[in-house]
Amino acid sequence: MISTRNSIVIMGLFLISALLFVQSIGWNSITFAQSDTSNNNTIVSNNNNGQPNIVTEDLFNTKTMTLGSNVKHLVILIPNEGHHDEGEDNEARFLDQHFVPENAVINTGTTVSWFNGDVGHERTINVLNSDGTLLFNTGEIQDSQMSTSHTFTNPGTYEYEAEGDPGVTMEGTITVVENNNSSIINSSPSNFDTVGVFMVPTQGIDSYLSEITNAGITVESTHDFEDLRGGQKGTGDVQTLIIWSTSGKDLTETISSLSEISLDLPYS
Repeated sequence: MISTRNSIVIMGLFLISALLFVQSIGWNSITFAQSDTSNNNTIVSNNNNGQPNIVTEDLFNTKTMTLGSNVKHLVILIPNEGHHDEGEDNEARFLDQHFVPENAVINTGTTVSWFNGDVGHERTINVLNSDGTLLFNTGEIQDSQMSTSHTFTNPGTYEYEAEGDPGVTMEGTITVVENNNSSIINSSPSNFDTVGVFMVPTQGIDSYLSEITNAGITVESTHDFEDLRGGQKGTGDVQTLIIWSTSGKDLTETISSLSEISLDLPYS
C-alpha cells in the first residue's frame, strides 16, 4: 500500500513535470475557450478573423445569415417567384423568403449586393435608414444579374424593400455591427472574402455544382427542400439552396459565371 507521504511526493513530481512541459511548448500556444455566461455561447479567444460555420439548412430554417469580419462582400439572392405573397393559391413561391438571406448580420465595412434570380422580372430595391428615409437605391436589377452595391459603414439595422406583385412588398433586413468577433458564435478562421446564395433544381444538382466549381467558385454547403409550388414542369418538387464563396476573385467574373448558369435554369 502506498503511504500518504509517498502519494504526496508522486503528486508533486507529476505537477513539476506538467509545468516543465507547458513551459517547453510555450504558454501562447495554448488557446482557451471562454464561457460567455450572458448567452451561453462559446467564444474562441485569439481569433481575430472569425466566421461562423455557414450551414445552408440553418439559413433555410432561420432566414438569417451571420457573417464574420473576413467577409467583405455579401450577395443576397432574390429567389425565383419571390415576388408572390404568402398564402396565394397553390403557394406560388418556391420558399418562404422574399430574399435569401431575408435577415443578414454583417460587420461594418461589408459591401452588399443583390442577385436577381426572379426569372422574367426586374427588381428595384430601396434600403432605408432607421428613420425610414432612403439610404440607397439599387436601380433596376435585370433578371440573372447583380445590382449595384452599397458598403455599410455605420452600425444599425437597415430595412430594405422591393415591389412585387400588386399589393406585395418584398422585405428584408441588414443588421450592421462593429468588427468584433466576440459576438460571433462558434467562430473559426476562414479564407473566403465573398459569400452569396444561389438556388437550383435538385434534379440536376450534380451538373450545377460542377458548373459552379469549374468557374472557380467554392460551394460551402447545400440544402435540399421540398418547394411550396409542389413540382412545376421542368424543375421537379425539390430545390437546392447553395451557399457559395470566393477568395481574392473578381466579383464581376464570379457573377458572370452565375448569370450564365441562372439563365439556363428551367425556372419560369
